[in-house]
Amino acid sequence: MMTVFEDALESLDDDDNHQKSHLNNRAPLSKVHEESTIDLLQSLVECQKITQLIFENRLNDALRKTKEQENRSLYHSLLHSSISFMQAGMTFNQDDIEATIQALRHTTNMSKKYEPYRPWITFSLTSKPVMTEYELHAKLVYAEALLIRALLTFIQDQGLISFISGALKIKECHDLFAKLAKNNDPSRFKSDLSYEHFDSGVRMGNGAFNLMIANLPQRIIRCLEFAGFSGDRDFGLNELEKSAMSKGLRAPLSALLLLGYHTYAAHIFGNGDGDLEKANMLVEHYLKANPN
Repeated sequence: MMTVFEDALESLDDDDNHQKSHLNNRAPLSKVHEESTIDLLQSLVECQKITQLIFENRLNDALRKTKEQENRSLYHSLLHSSISFMQAGMTFNQDDIEATIQALRHTTNMSKKYEPYRPWITFSLTSKPVMTEYELHAKLVYAEALLIRALLTFIQDQGLISFISGALKIKECHDLFAKLAKNNDPSRFKSDLSYEHFDSGVRMGNGAFNLMIANLPQRIIRCLEFAGFSGDRDFGLNELEKSAMSKGLRAPLSALLLLGYHTYAAHIFGNGDGDLEKANMLVEHYLKANPN
């Protein structure tokens, strides 16, 4: 059993080693912050336009555009990883899975490169370092990339080692989203648009985790609570609804998660037929925005 855990940890270290190789190449903090404040809002707007291509059934065009621009910003890179994951999840093709792994590695490297290290817990008695707006976005991007990587692990291999490796990644991701929720304060952001995108991402992450964990069998929930996980179904649904009805970049994904739960997963988990009225409301809301 120890060998299994060691192998799982080694698979995590492989990704970490790729990330660490980029840490020494970070740009000076002043330059990073100057560049980030210039392109953050622009990158969010551009990524929303690319996301629109998915609603127009132009997935290949969206994938091509994000591939061409994955070095442009954190969010271009994250969007490319997300669309690559969608394709890998639909095809289960090994080449698509490998392409997604490479895209995710690029995203995590970028988030580490542009996020100056600041510990969540400070031992200073005089002042507590406050994360900047861009650092918060970088943390969120890293958490989302880590979540996608964990989910991809289960698609890639159904073995015990992959299960443990994925579980370890999910634990780190769960903790990151919980900490980001504590920093979800609009006063920390320079614009309402930047905050709305950040808020939708944090709510999506915490909502998805709470909903997923709360619907597991009680025996498994007790084990997860012992490991530090916790889940509240109503809280999870509420967070996903707020994210889905926002204008944030993650709103469509939150809506898809809710639709999947209310129309399919709720029945599978033994929670009745789900809230079909809310599912219909979401469909109507997005049909108005995307009539084609």
